[in-house]
Amino acid sequence: MKKIIYFASFVALATISACQDFNEKNFSELDLAARPTNVVSLTYELVPSDYTLIANAIKKPITDSITAKKIELKNAKNAADSAAINLVLTAMNDRLSNYPVYKNATKLDQNKFFNTVLKAKDYLPYLLTQKYPYIDANSSIKITYDLADAGDTLAIATVNKVMVVDADYISMGTATGQPGKLNYFTPAMPVTAYLNTFLKSKFPYALVNEVRMVRYLLNTTTAKLNQYRVMTFNGTEWRNATDQYSFKKGKWLDILILKGLFDNMGDFTAISVVGEQIWAWNSYKYMLMTGYVAASKTYLDNEDWLISPPMNLTERVNPWLNFSHVGRYFGDTGTSNEKMRKAITLWVSTKSDGTTFIPEDWTQLTFPEAGYPTGLSWTFIPSTAVSLVPYAGQNNVRIAFKYLSSAADGAAGSWEVKNVMVTEE
Repeated sequence: MKKIIYFASFVALATISACQDFNEKNFSELDLAARPTNVVSLTYELVPSDYTLIANAIKKPITDSITAKKIELKNAKNAADSAAINLVLTAMNDRLSNYPVYKNATKLDQNKFFNTVLKAKDYLPYLLTQKYPYIDANSSIKITYDLADAGDTLAIATVNKVMVVDADYISMGTATGQPGKLNYFTPAMPVTAYLNTFLKSKFPYALVNEVRMVRYLLNTTTAKLNQYRVMTFNGTEWRNATDQYSFKKGKWLDILILKGLFDNMGDFTAISVVGEQIWAWNSYKYMLMTGYVAASKTYLDNEDWLISPPMNLTERVNPWLNFSHVGRYFGDTGTSNEKMRKAITLWVSTKSDGTTFIPEDWTQLTFPEAGYPTGLSWTFIPSTAVSLVPYAGQNNVRIAFKYLSSAADGAAGSWEVKNVMVTEE
């Protein structure tokens, strides 16, 4: 009897295997057809209720616990049980009112905007998870939201800074719930929409990517505040802030990981290992390093590093580095760039603190050949993408631009770097 059972099992297994082989050979796309394909590219602009949705999602774990404890309290069988449950409820309500994470969620709900404290990247994933629960990996979204008191205002010319005055509020409507009623905005009003209309009227001939800083008065539940928003014209509308997110590994990830050297040096650190010269911000908006002293026409020995702030890549999948740069006078002749290749290099570290330089902490990155400057002009070129994929999943990741010059061979070129971006591709 056992032999019959074994034989039957063997036949069944062989039949299944044969079917699998047949399907793989003749219907190779069968498995792919069964996989989910809800990969979408979306655009979305937040409305006031979305800020409430975010706040409630953040507070949900503790509000659910409070609700459960209230049910326990209702069913308590004696005074001692009631007292114990009430102690827990008191502690939970105290946490909901006083813990920063919950207080900030409540403030976000009340104010209906993000700022330098309530950072959009910390909160938008809550909203996206709620609104798009059934999309697949590699879906993306371009999301626009209200951002107050943020942006590099020093980089904006005075002529491009405007203030909303009483007459402007009145022009936006004087009925209840409109700005002209009391000459200020409230969080319940679509501030960005009003400012868009205001700017389109004030600057009817604006060009794409023009920027304006708009000052206005906001009356919150706790105070009347002077605020500003930095608005950019996209050719049709003035928009406040737009980010892109990608859905990977079951999470929404901000596509932008690092952005630097656009308007100032920011959080980059310059470290001189050899020589007195050092990386410095140029008024034409780029970082410059050179070992050549024009006044004395001398070439000096230098080793200088320009180090980025740390990046958290623990949840990243496919990070890439891009920047713009130009280099000249490294001593190469003809079409050769051999000396330049030795003088300007890229490095990465997961150990550096950004201030103390330890050579062993750094590993050289592969610089794509097409990304090197020609050395023949001062025209900035794109670096071409440099992969940081081997460092996905790691924290405290920094990139660095290393510069070398030599008095001995008369090579002390100039390297100019700007517009550094690390993005999730």
